Amino acid sequence: MLKAKLDVTAPSFLRRVNPLVKIGISIAFTSIAITLHKPEVLGLLAIILIGLVLVWVRINWMILIYSVISLLIFVSVAIVFRSLSHPLVSILRIVTMLLPTPLLAGTTLPADLVRALQAVRLPNFLVLSLMLIWRFLPLMQQEMRRIFEANQLRGIELSRQPKYWFSGLLMPLIFRIVAYADDVTIGLETRGYDPDAPRSNYQPLKWQTIDTGFLAGSICLLGSLSYLEWGK
Repeated sequence: MLKAKLDVTAPSFLRRVNPLVKIGISIAFTSIAITLHKPEVLGLLAIILIGLVLVWVRINWMILIYSVISLLIFVSVAIVFRSLSHPLVSILRIVTMLLPTPLLAGTTLPADLVRALQAVRLPNFLVLSLMLIWRFLPLMQQEMRRIFEANQLRGIELSRQPKYWFSGLLMPLIFRIVAYADDVTIGLETRGYDPDAPRSNYQPLKWQTIDTGFLAGSICLLGSLSYLEWGK
């Protein structure tokens, strides 16, 4: 998985777009990627998404390299067992289906996501659950990195010694997950959190010109891809 980091001190074009618009467009791009079959059309979509990710999202290059290697290994195994009839199309389809998620995550602040979910009238307990999951994944990445570093100090290289994965990685990670869950529970109780209490929002989401431009551009791109795929 790509590791996306958001620079909150420098608002970008995509960060200022309404999160609901980005969620809808991400779903639309993922859906059309499933239906496309021409490699040149999938390749064009992949190039556009890769360019957006490289420009707007901070990427851990080692994780990116590992992701590419894993994808190539998957496709190679599939070719050997003849489970893929068109390997190039399959690779491009997987890439175009996966990239909208880190692009959305890397350009959306947690507070903006909460406001977006509240704007569609989702239950408060569901908004809280989604928010905790959103924040939980980066924290687990940090914990895994610390566990790897701690094992390296003890002379254990987990990437080369799978026999230590359970005792050296999985068990410490489970304990950290339980500890975080306890901290969140205590924090909510001490602050008197009530999921049924009414909520206020001092910065409600508003439709802006930038949202119209982003939506129009995305619709034009989706229309162009559809024409290239089915219009000829």
